[in-house]
Amino acid sequence: MSKKIGIIGGIGWPSSIEYYRLICEASQQYHSGMAIEGPTPMPEMVIESLDMNFTVNNRGSSAPGSWDQWDRYFQDAIARLERSGAELILLASVTPHARLAQITANTSLPVVNYYQALGDYCRSKNIEQMLVLGTMPTMTTAAFKIGLQAFGVEAQYPPNDGVKQQLVTIIDALYQNKTQGAASAIEDIVSLCISPEQRHNTAICLACTELPLAFENSANEAQFDVGELRYLNSTVIHAAAAFQACIA
Repeated sequence: MSKKIGIIGGIGWPSSIEYYRLICEASQQYHSGMAIEGPTPMPEMVIESLDMNFTVNNRGSSAPGSWDQWDRYFQDAIARLERSGAELILLASVTPHARLAQITANTSLPVVNYYQALGDYCRSKNIEQMLVLGTMPTMTTAAFKIGLQAFGVEAQYPPNDGVKQQLVTIIDALYQNKTQGAASAIEDIVSLCISPEQRHNTAICLACTELPLAFENSANEAQFDVGELRYLNSTVIHAAAAFQACIA
């Protein structure tokens, strides 16, 4: 019997749909070939969909206590998932993992850690160099780099605020499921961040769960190539880890 998954979604809604789809499709693949009467078994899931506007506008800073309201918003959501019978927590977003210790402080439920899932994948594929593309908090705090160091991965961010802001503009459009031109715009940003000599040994991590939506033809691929560039679809990697955790 699989564990009931409690998903914190809405941040943003297009990637929440992807997590749900990927977990269901993972279950279909897992059960294929089994002698099952009736429909394919699916993990029970409950989704607590948060308000993206609130989460973006209430991000903290380096000032003491500035993240308290933001942390409580997630803590309260996890508590509601617990009351709904969730046995496993999945944050369908990368940004909150920078404050994972704080927002999960009041729960004893296991959490599908994004850094753990990505690090395990990188280790299995011998990935040691990574360019991280994500939200501004992801690209300006040390959490991502520290999280991947334990797996022997050296992560780097875009080199300046101007390039980071270009990426944030793309993400803002993807939050609204506006994908036209996003893939080429991401490729332009990558060209500003890594030299041609680095391309063969640097993986491009789409470390905002909306970014893979720009590459519609690779929606089910954990990694895919565009020319000389190797991209990691971290939504696929994280969702796969969630399914494995729920059947463990």
